[in-house]
Amino acid sequence: MRVSVIATVRNEKESIGRLLDSLRSQTRQPDEIVICDGGSTDGTLAVLEAHAAAVPSVRILRADGANISQGRNAAIAAATGDVIAATDAGVRLD
Repeated sequence: MRVSVIATVRNEKESIGRLLDSLRSQTRQPDEIVICDGGSTDGTLAVLEAHAAAVPSVRILRADGANISQGRNAAIAAATGDVIAATDAGVRLD
């Protein structure tokens, strides 16, 4: 069973790295991580791109101007997993 984790972000430079690192430290890592950026201007995309370069399972979508619901829907539509888990950039998983 494939698991996709999705999130919507906008200007989350300070927190998105912690979420991605915590996902990578899980016993059962997601098969893919789909992050939809709603038009960040603070360097969030650079952080996401660095993670995507190091971890092929990280996919980045850009939807400038998308709100949380629109970004979440775009990420869900792009996800390929049998199970889709939604989270937020400020979350850090144990």
